[in-house]
Amino acid sequence: MKDNKMIIDTHAHMADSKFDSDREVVIRKAFNCGVGKIFEIACEMRYWDKALELSKWDNVFLSFGIHPIEAWEATRQDYYKLQTLVQNKKCIAVGEIGLDFHYDSSSRNIDIQKESLAEQIDIATKYNKAIIIHCRDAYDEIINFFRKYKAIPKGVIHCFSGTSKQAKIFIGMGFLLGIDGPVTYKKSENLKQVVSETDVNKLLVETDCPYLAPQKYRGQRNEPSYIVETLKEIAAIKNISIDEAAQVTTQNALNLFGV
Repeated sequence: MKDNKMIIDTHAHMADSKFDSDREVVIRKAFNCGVGKIFEIACEMRYWDKALELSKWDNVFLSFGIHPIEAWEATRQDYYKLQTLVQNKKCIAVGEIGLDFHYDSSSRNIDIQKESLAEQIDIATKYNKAIIIHCRDAYDEIINFFRKYKAIPKGVIHCFSGTSKQAKIFIGMGFLLGIDGPVTYKKSENLKQVVSETDVNKLLVETDCPYLAPQKYRGQRNEPSYIVETLKEIAAIKNISIDEAAQVTTQNALNLFGV
C-alpha cells in the first residue's frame, strides 16, 4: 500500500459545504493531478457523518476530532461517538484538536478547551492514533500544556505559524510541522524562515482547503490539487527539487499516519 512517489494532502476539509456543488469533481481532479491520498479532517461535529461518506474513496482517509472552538458545545455523547468514529478502519488520527484563544481568551474558555484537548489526547492514546494539533494565538500555552505529559502521541502541528524557537520545541517533542498555502505569500517571511531552518524530514504539506489558498489562487476556494504550489515553495526554500520535496513529505506522512 505504501508508495512514496505521490503527493499527499494531509489536511483537507472536503466535507465543507463550499464543496457541495462539485465535491466529486474536485476530488477526481486532485487524483488526476498527482495527489495520491487526501486526509479528510472532520473536526466539526456537524460534518462527521459526511466525512464518513467520503471514505468510500479508496484514497481518502479520515481524522475525527472536536475543534477547540466547538469544545464548549460538545456533549458527553459527542465524546462517546468520537471514540466509535476513531475505530473506523479509515481513521488515521484524532484531530484537529488543540487550543484557540483568538476569539475568546477568558479563563473559562481556556479551561474548557484544555479539558477537551486532554480528553481527546487520551482517546488518541487509547486507540493508538496520531494527533493533529490546531493552535491559534496559543503557542506558548500549548507548549506548556504538552510539557506536563510524560508521553505525547505522535502528531503534527497543523498550519504552523509560530516562531523558529517554538518550531524547534515542537520538533523536540516529536511533532512534525504542517506547512500550508501561506508559505507562498510574499509577506510570510517568518514562516519561510521556519521552513529554511527545519529539516524537510520534519515537514508535512497541507492545503486546509477550502481555506488558505496559495498565492497563485489567493482569494479563491482552495482545493487539494493546489498543494503543488506549497511543494514548489518548500523546494525553492530548501534548494531541492519539487520531486524530492514531494517524496520526502509524502514519506513523512506515511510514517506518521501509518497508511
